[in-house]
Amino acid sequence: MYRQWRVWFVALGMMLAMSWSRAADVTSKNDVSGSSWPQHVGVSVSSLGNPFFVALTRGAQERARQTNPTLKFTVRAAEYSVARQIEQINELINLHVDVLLVSASAEFGMEKVLERARKQGIIVIGMDVRAQGTSQTVLSNNIQAGFSVCDYLARSLGGKGRVMVQSGPQVSSVLDRVDGCKQAWSHYSNLQVVADHENGDGSVWGGHAAMRKSINSHGELDAVFAINDRQALGVLQAVQKAKFKTLIGAVDGSQAVVKLIATGSQLQVSAAQSPETMGRKAVELALEQHQGAAPSPELVLLSTTLVTKDNASGFQAWDAARP
Repeated sequence: MYRQWRVWFVALGMMLAMSWSRAADVTSKNDVSGSSWPQHVGVSVSSLGNPFFVALTRGAQERARQTNPTLKFTVRAAEYSVARQIEQINELINLHVDVLLVSASAEFGMEKVLERARKQGIIVIGMDVRAQGTSQTVLSNNIQAGFSVCDYLARSLGGKGRVMVQSGPQVSSVLDRVDGCKQAWSHYSNLQVVADHENGDGSVWGGHAAMRKSINSHGELDAVFAINDRQALGVLQAVQKAKFKTLIGAVDGSQAVVKLIATGSQLQVSAAQSPETMGRKAVELALEQHQGAAPSPELVLLSTTLVTKDNASGFQAWDAARP
């Protein structure tokens, strides 16, 4: 009897061992948690000609590689073309990415391709701007940014003067900054907003060209709000050439602008973002969703920091040289 029981236990042990071995094999193939997931991250941004998006992408890549050092990381830039971005996202879907990080060229018009990605099990996270079709989006609080910069300019002018908004690419971050600026200026009855529709295209050259056009139309202005630092640098070139004393504010907090602010330049204020933090947070949201978390809140807002002459000299810009 003892021998029979012993044989039975040995046989049972062998069966369980085989069962565990098979289960472990299945788990190793299906378990994509920890360092094995994600295997492939795809990134689609509006433009890599803007250093902000380079830093945004770098932050995402660094965070993703902390999870899986050997992952594939594929980046595409659409140069603000919705049609090109849709084509590039389809390419990333066909490459079977696990995560798709999108800084969209427009809030609307990309729903179908992003929905296609999600139906194929890809986690889709928006960055920097809103886009219909993402499960979650991480972005700066752009209304706050625009409001704080324009309120600072208004107070610097003693609440009176002729002012202008220089807009840019019609993405949600730009629209929100313009909205926040207008909200701030609406509290000052002696401010006259002479224009808010000129598009500086998000670039130094565009900001300069748009400002020259505004000078021709409106003459000297007391203050200009530009939607990003690059446009603000173009505005500064234009007003300096015209020998105007126009005050300038913007959003980004880039090193070039922070240095100018510290010297007491006409470019007086910028609301600083952190694109690398934004990119890292986008990957973390994807990881949380993969682990079963609900995609909530839909919008994750990051605060900005107002950079003025009072704090510029000690402020570390997001594109400053790394130690």
